[in-house]
Amino acid sequence: MKLYSRMAAQNLRSNARFFLPRIGAEAGLIACFYIMLTLALDDRMQRVKGGSYIPTFMWMGAAILALLSAVLMLYINRFLMKQRKREFGVYNVLGMEKRHVGRVLFFENLISSLLSVAGGLCAGMLFYKLCSLLICRLLQTDIVAGFYYVTPMTVIPTAVFFLLLDFFIFLLNRVSIALMKPVELLQSRSVGEKEPKVRWVMLMLGLVSLAAGYAIALTTKSPLEALEFFFLAVLLVIVGTYFLFVAGSVFVLKALKNNGKFYYKPQNMPAVSGLLYRMKQNAVGLASIAILATGVLVMISTTVTLYAGYEGVLSRNYPQDLYFEAGFPDENGETRHLSPAELESMMRSVADKNGVTIQSIEQNEYLSAAYLLKDNRLYVSGKVEKYDMTDIGNYFFITEATYRGLTGEALALGENQIAVCSIYDPSGIKDITGALTIHGTKYKIKQNLYYFPISASFLASSFACYGVVVPDEETLSNIYLAQKEANGKYASELTRRIAVTFADCEKAAAVGDSLDADLRASLRKMAGDDAVITYNLDTRWNAKEALLGMFGTLLFLGVLLGAVCLFATALIIYYKQISEGYEDRTRFQIMEKIGMSRQEVRQTIRKQVLLVFFLPLAVAGLHMAVVFPLLTGIMKVLLLFSVRLFAVCTLGTFAAFAMVYTLIYLGTSKTYYKIVH
Repeated sequence: MKLYSRMAAQNLRSNARFFLPRIGAEAGLIACFYIMLTLALDDRMQRVKGGSYIPTFMWMGAAILALLSAVLMLYINRFLMKQRKREFGVYNVLGMEKRHVGRVLFFENLISSLLSVAGGLCAGMLFYKLCSLLICRLLQTDIVAGFYYVTPMTVIPTAVFFLLLDFFIFLLNRVSIALMKPVELLQSRSVGEKEPKVRWVMLMLGLVSLAAGYAIALTTKSPLEALEFFFLAVLLVIVGTYFLFVAGSVFVLKALKNNGKFYYKPQNMPAVSGLLYRMKQNAVGLASIAILATGVLVMISTTVTLYAGYEGVLSRNYPQDLYFEAGFPDENGETRHLSPAELESMMRSVADKNGVTIQSIEQNEYLSAAYLLKDNRLYVSGKVEKYDMTDIGNYFFITEATYRGLTGEALALGENQIAVCSIYDPSGIKDITGALTIHGTKYKIKQNLYYFPISASFLASSFACYGVVVPDEETLSNIYLAQKEANGKYASELTRRIAVTFADCEKAAAVGDSLDADLRASLRKMAGDDAVITYNLDTRWNAKEALLGMFGTLLFLGVLLGAVCLFATALIIYYKQISEGYEDRTRFQIMEKIGMSRQEVRQTIRKQVLLVFFLPLAVAGLHMAVVFPLLTGIMKVLLLFSVRLFAVCTLGTFAAFAMVYTLIYLGTSKTYYKIVH
């Protein structure tokens, strides 16, 4: 065994150009996996403000990273085995049996795995504190005290997963070598040098898959449908990308070759012929780069947009600082909702007790209900068999008296007349005009309003939202009773609440828990100790904590996974440069022997390499442009309606990624030119 271990160590030193990036790549993956797993299990992080989202998102990220790690390590192994099968064939010819070669391979795998696991765990422990500081900063909360957080629950699963992954890869290699003859091992580098053929079935499947994915992305309008069909579209685009890189590239190049006027020119023939072989051998790698690049763009652009736009989401959903409604059973056992006047009196008393100043209070009374809108008629969803998600809307009904009290504007609505306002319009639905039939009664739309005075944190949703002003209490009561009869136990109740704006929101937030406790105590005193109270306190500061928790954690996860994908992209490019270098060194010599000058050969190969390596970037940009409408719908589900902000963040992300991608190419190209020359 000492002989095999010494040979393995010597092989690792001799092939350091191949193995060091592999060890570094796995160590980086292990470090990221360890950090995600530790964040998911660190109960200190869960106790910070907004930290409730950390475990869920980190477990999700760890699962995604495990899948990415398996794919990347299999790709790296495929490259290493392609480069070294000839070496194993020489061992076999010189007298070593395949089982002996397998033992050398085992020790190589063992040494590199142990180095990767040790380095990755050390890096993960070292950078965990930095990551915890970063995520606390994103959540705008206090920094978690203490530096180390090392437990067997994080170290052992991380080490075991990657050791098992490496052992599985070793078994694949062992079986591969066992099934090959020595001659095949010696000739493994040159296998596949025949001109590639067009795979028509794969080409058609690729076209259909990509077209279907693009069609879903471009035709889906409803935000909820965007969320529903997103993963299907992603799967179709991934399949289409791989198939078209493998079969479509060969089809295009063969078509150029069959065009005699184009092909039989000195500047075209070498380029087309060289690209044919490049695409055959590297199509899967290029498709992987394109998919990884698209993943980086999607993750970074969406999470940056969400985090950058949280203030806008907060301002739109919480124009006031606090919303309060409450009630308790009366003598007959029916719920008595406190009037806005009673709620206001209670709130002012509690605010004075806690030393905060109220700037203004709005008294709101309205009915909120969901309907389907078709042909200017509102339907209860259960009464319609087939409908589009874009037909669903939230409708908020108030009386003209309430509208006049909140705005000071009189509408002078007559019998069966209403005023309508389109509050939110995520699906592009236009204003309702003419007339609107509600529960069998036709109301003439006297006026389309541009402002609706009822503000509520739940108004902004993935559905269209409309405000409706009715002429009097009787009309509002009729609509309320009709929808209650139609919806049964799912019917909406009338809302009576107050919307409070404080002179200093930060000061109010500091005593938010005290305000909550005092309001509950006042309500309990009014209702009695045994009463079942109805209580709803919705505040801007709690919403801010929730938004920062969600969007901040998503941004951290997006940046971390984006960095992993970027790292994977760099690694694939590096190995491709090495592979291209060894293959082009022979082609370089052949081209010179047939009469091409050294400068012409350089230009030909450089054009091929540039096209091959920047094609994935162009494809990633195209994918991102097509999927942008679908992503916009998903962002609306997450309550971010600023398409302009999303577009700016997306363009900025693409520009930054293109710059980094170019730097990666320039850095790895030095290795390529060293091999060629």
